[in-house]
Amino acid sequence: MNFTEKSRKNNWESIWSNRLINVDKLKGNDKKEILLELKRSSGYDVMPGSVTLESFVTQYLEIKNGLFFSPESKEKLFIESIYEVGCGSGGNLYMFENDIFENKEASIQCGGIDYSENLLHVAQSVLSTTDLTYDEAISVDTEKKYDAVFSNGVFSYFQDEAYGYSVLEKMYEKARKSIGILEIHDIEKKDDYISYRKRNIENYEEKYKNLPRLFYSKQFFVDFAKEHNLLIKFTDSKMEGYWNNEFIFNCYMYK
Repeated sequence: MNFTEKSRKNNWESIWSNRLINVDKLKGNDKKEILLELKRSSGYDVMPGSVTLESFVTQYLEIKNGLFFSPESKEKLFIESIYEVGCGSGGNLYMFENDIFENKEASIQCGGIDYSENLLHVAQSVLSTTDLTYDEAISVDTEKKYDAVFSNGVFSYFQDEAYGYSVLEKMYEKARKSIGILEIHDIEKKDDYISYRKRNIENYEEKYKNLPRLFYSKQFFVDFAKEHNLLIKFTDSKMEGYWNNEFIFNCYMYK
């Protein structure tokens, strides 16, 4: 892997590469138990709260609705393949492959990329797809196209907006129809976010020293959409029990 120098300075890479996995929970036949462990290992355990299976199902349906329905049309887009930038341990792709436990055969072709080798190995163990790449987001291969390309909670870990813009370019090139960016931290909520974290995490400044969080304005995405002649819409995060809801937004773009 050829990581940029800036990427090496971003200590989040070390955090995600050392996430612990409960392998025993992944060996069983209980798909709900497997999904919850995949989500936990992807960071939904960092704050106390009650993010339940139902909460993840709600978010999954939000992703499907966002990627499958253009704001200009009430008709469903014909989506047969989905690619995730920053797929982690594969929780989102696991839901697509199993279409939320409807026991269907994988009808949607899935693929993903992540810079945590540990989490990617987990994804490889639970997903049927073989298109999983160990590398950073900027290294997305744009030769192989997917109908929809999305990223969930990843853009806040990039080192700067220039990197985020470059990743958006890659997602645009790879997607045939739609693009989704979920859990974007809102620059207008930055002060509230930091205050909340300080109130709820002891020694917050010391624990999160050298672990920057990138906040975006909605205008950043509006400008990208205009430059690429894309339709765009924003949605709120509605995961019940998720402490982060009030500080983030989702964005979808359509060709």
